Amino acid sequence: MADVSIGPPDRDRLFGGNASVADRGQLLLVAGLVMAVSLVTLVVLLNATIYSENVATRGIESADGEALEVRATAVGGTGELIDATNRAGPENHADAAETVRDGVADLDAEASRSYAERGGVTRIELLEIRNGSRITGDIAGNGTVDPNAATLAADVDRTRGFVLDVDPGSLAETDATSAVDDAFHADLNDSTGGSHQVYVYDGTDGNVTVAVGNDGGDPTVRCETPPDGRDRVAVDLTDERLGDRPCPGTWPTTLVAPDDAYEIALMNADAADGEVTATVRPVSEDAVASNPDLTATPAVYEAAINLRYRTAELRFETAVRVAPGEPDA
Repeated sequence: MADVSIGPPDRDRLFGGNASVADRGQLLLVAGLVMAVSLVTLVVLLNATIYSENVATRGIESADGEALEVRATAVGGTGELIDATNRAGPENHADAAETVRDGVADLDAEASRSYAERGGVTRIELLEIRNGSRITGDIAGNGTVDPNAATLAADVDRTRGFVLDVDPGSLAETDATSAVDDAFHADLNDSTGGSHQVYVYDGTDGNVTVAVGNDGGDPTVRCETPPDGRDRVAVDLTDERLGDRPCPGTWPTTLVAPDDAYEIALMNADAADGEVTATVRPVSEDAVASNPDLTATPAVYEAAINLRYRTAELRFETAVRVAPGEPDA
């Protein structure tokens, strides 16, 4: 009788006749699977890291922005208070200082109420006040000896809000070459013997032109603007603007924070018509020497405030000097 029993499996028949090749195929398959899983894991980790960084950065920027907002509110409010006090023409520096002190206390109370509604605690404190003088008057006819040469302020070391409000039709018609002799200008003389001039005149095509020179040399034009039918055009020397346009380089960099005192004079005043305003800080005492035909009133030149702001996520404290309209302020 025939043998019909089934023997052991034929390895060559099951694995194609080559066991080592099959083993290598399985290893490649497993290795590919491991690599795929590794890549997926890497992508997941990378995305998680990017997300975490974005969330953290957003939190920092939000906190910084909130602190800057509080600082801007405190500085802006204090600056407006100082200027409003000075424009009111206080009788003496003690009255001016008291008005600012009371105003900062009111600003603190208002800010505390406002930010408390947003979960913040705010404190604004007045640390110090520096006295000065606010000077106003007509550009022309202020010299006691020469009506075209008047001392605006002497022995000062800081100036802010220095604005010439000129009538474009009254300006001398000239150019940069002849401006030294013909144009109205503000003359800034420091105690070391150097001088800086800011000229304002009718340049090409009737444009109001501002040029700057040093030590009486030929000036360089900084900016110009058409009058556009306006009765007055503001030349802001310390904020470096002509009308509504920037006018960089108007105020000398050496007088932004000078080491020595300087004097401001108005020269060739018959070559311009308009008004002048400036707030100045004397080197000593409280008031400055000025031409008697100009009006000098007691003023607060600057104030220092301490600002604190706290929320559940933020602690912020800083001391700030407030001098609105000062160069580079």
